[in-house]
Amino acid sequence: MRTSISRRAFSKSALLGSCTALLFAVLCPSSVAAEPRPLLGGGSGGFLTVSSVPPAKIFVDEQDMGRTTPVENLPLPAGDHKLTLVSVTNNGALKRSLGFTITAGQTTRLKINL
Repeated sequence: MRTSISRRAFSKSALLGSCTALLFAVLCPSSVAAEPRPLLGGGSGGFLTVSSVPPAKIFVDEQDMGRTTPVENLPLPAGDHKLTLVSVTNNGALKRSLGFTITAGQTTRLKINL
């Protein structure tokens, strides 16, 4: 009977930990490390090559790409997109957003000074 109680306690503890992690991921998505995900949906796409001074974290269409500039040949679906670069320096945070277009089968190249 004692074994049964400890199993229940362990199960409740594991469940609580899983729920806490899920809640944290939902409420604070930028704090959770994620694999960089290309945004290729079905269909044809192209690529983005971007560099910046200073190096910056890359967001495409509000999605954290999990990468920092420079990045070459990031696959994206064809069409219009929004790029946001964020860099933290000794002088504070720098942020810049701009629109760009991906053409199927081609690479869009951007060089940005923040």
